[in-house]
Amino acid sequence: MLSRQLSRRGVLLPLLLCASASRALSVSDISSSSSIKPFSIDTLTTPAVIIDKDTVEANVKRMLARSSSYNCVLRPHVKTHKTIPGALLQTSNRRSTITVSTLREAEFFLEAGFTDILYAVPIDPSKIIRAVKMARHVHVTVDNIQQVAALINHGAPAPGERWSVVVMVDSGYGRDGVVPSDVEALELARAIDAAECMELFMLYTHAGHSYDVPYGDVEAIVKISEQERDAVVEFKKILKENNVDVENVKTGVGSTPTCSHPPQHLSGVDEMHPGNYFTYDYNQHLIGSCDVEDIACKVLTRVVGRYPKTNKLQIDCGWTGTSAQGKEHNYGCIEGHSELIIENLKQEAGTVTTGDGSAIDFERFPVGTILKILPWHSCASIHQHRKLHVVDGNDMVVDSWDCADGW
Repeated sequence: MLSRQLSRRGVLLPLLLCASASRALSVSDISSSSSIKPFSIDTLTTPAVIIDKDTVEANVKRMLARSSSYNCVLRPHVKTHKTIPGALLQTSNRRSTITVSTLREAEFFLEAGFTDILYAVPIDPSKIIRAVKMARHVHVTVDNIQQVAALINHGAPAPGERWSVVVMVDSGYGRDGVVPSDVEALELARAIDAAECMELFMLYTHAGHSYDVPYGDVEAIVKISEQERDAVVEFKKILKENNVDVENVKTGVGSTPTCSHPPQHLSGVDEMHPGNYFTYDYNQHLIGSCDVEDIACKVLTRVVGRYPKTNKLQIDCGWTGTSAQGKEHNYGCIEGHSELIIENLKQEAGTVTTGDGSAIDFERFPVGTILKILPWHSCASIHQHRKLHVVDGNDMVVDSWDCADGW
């Protein structure tokens, strides 16, 4: 059973996982298509997502080193890319200890031999029948007594096994999670502690409000990272003082902004679980999580129309190719063409013009020209695609990765 296995390894596991940070893997180490003959991005059908090999390797190496320096296990969120090779890069070839956002992602990674998977969305009772098939290797998340009651009503996942349960903690985001000081939070933990069919595995928080800081305000991100730490550490202390068994209960924190700019210390925290850092994106750049050079994800699109009378270009990428997020920020930016902005995206096409109203130099953009979009939100953009193409510094595709699909 997952929970008991992890309890037995409670001392050794963090040491083993932190040790894995000593050597970050490269794309070639985990290539899914070792026999692939490199080919130019010019042959890709657009829209398409490319991942810059050198940049993603540097992003992964940096986060592995950071988590190790804080003596935390890195449990990376894999929803950004949804790929097996990407997860192996994040974990240094360890097929365990990851975070997912959908049960389909959990199934996808289980099928590839991954274990110790944290399903980080509060579970809907209708999904329990599906989750029970994975309960040996998947932790389920709750933040409401009704979810706990539904698990209890279902009973143990199998004879002699128990649900491994994660309690989502609100550290200021206000979207989901229990407030540590509320009596309902204590009652929820007590109900889990008392139930024969489950055990408390982790107190988990995600500071999604770190995405809302004023652009470039790194100090604000650091303050939120302190809130994350304090929320789970304080809640664990409250539970202990109220005789809830938390001896083997872990604490986990992390969003990409707060893990890119963590607090001075993470004492009392066992795990970090960022995800977007794998590729970063234009929003993360504006927030201050990364430099623009750290953005590893790009959406390729081609110019399919030129309209000098209206000073516009049409591209073959709409919101189905890069998502509709970030419209107020022109959906990201176009690499190498700071004068251009994406004015609007429809389903399968988009309109490009200049940000300052100056005339487009149409001679530079014949029909068929490839443009590279640095997306506003890489998680959302990648979600629109079923395959990611890994490229080297010469824009040659050196590998292609299949993505998990569905919910």
